[in-house]
Amino acid sequence: MAFVNSIKLFCSNWDKVLKLFLYYLFVLCVTVLLLLPVFFAFAEIIKNNLQVSEVASNYLTMFHASFGSYLHNVLSIILNIVKDAFSANAGLTVYAFLVVFLFLPFLFNVGKYVICEMLYGYMANKSKVSFFSALFKTLNKSLLYALAKTFYDIIFMSAIFACVFAVGLVDSVNFQTYFLSLCEILILIVFFTLNKISTTGWAPAIIIFGVSVDKGYRRGIKVVSRRFFKTLLVNFLSYLIFFLFTYIAGIYSLVVTIPLITALLCTFDMITFFTCQGMRYYINSKIIMTPKKLEEVDSFKKAKYII
Repeated sequence: MAFVNSIKLFCSNWDKVLKLFLYYLFVLCVTVLLLLPVFFAFAEIIKNNLQVSEVASNYLTMFHASFGSYLHNVLSIILNIVKDAFSANAGLTVYAFLVVFLFLPFLFNVGKYVICEMLYGYMANKSKVSFFSALFKTLNKSLLYALAKTFYDIIFMSAIFACVFAVGLVDSVNFQTYFLSLCEILILIVFFTLNKISTTGWAPAIIIFGVSVDKGYRRGIKVVSRRFFKTLLVNFLSYLIFFLFTYIAGIYSLVVTIPLITALLCTFDMITFFTCQGMRYYINSKIIMTPKKLEEVDSFKKAKYII
């Protein structure tokens, strides 16, 4: 039911989805501009590494071979490019890492927080707040949340990269033929799901309770744990569909799918949090959802947050 309500809320807030898409597009354009010096400086290194690999020379080859092998080869190419680039210019390589792994996800996470703030206003009393108004209103909290979430995600991404690359090192023809692709996809889905389930209530808790970033994380986990398995299943299926669609449509589809899946999961996060807290919320101008009961006995102090 929560996922169905998320889709309804998602459809009734298309203007917010469009604003998030435009914001992400702007962030991507800025990131590309910042990386132009890196591309020009390392163009020869990138070209040489790509020419060596037959897999990297044609994106369509991934459909004719094992996806696991393809992914492992792509990671190998990335590692070789990073090593060669670091040897050529360590300072510029570090700069590129900061832009890709700190600057880009940091601004993406700011967008997530702002969308949750906008959804909270709509769900609580159907108020509509502009993207920039919500951005400046929550700038202090959104920046702190984005910074903490970015470092949190880096830990998960490091684990994903290590596991995917390690599995690809298994020197068995049967494993690479029949199981490597499955293992690679499962690693991606499981880690992304664990990351999402542990942060589902993070932004909603900060917004609704007005607490600090660290308290919001702890309270978010406590609240979402009341519907842990349902939330886990929805996140797992969402990422499964997302990766399968990206695999079929191609990597360039991420420009559209990332804002869409982010907005959809933000609506699911807010609905999950409202439901766990027993709070009424609007799905659209005509439908108001009222959870029948709280899933734990709340003290009088906590009850003041129930609408």
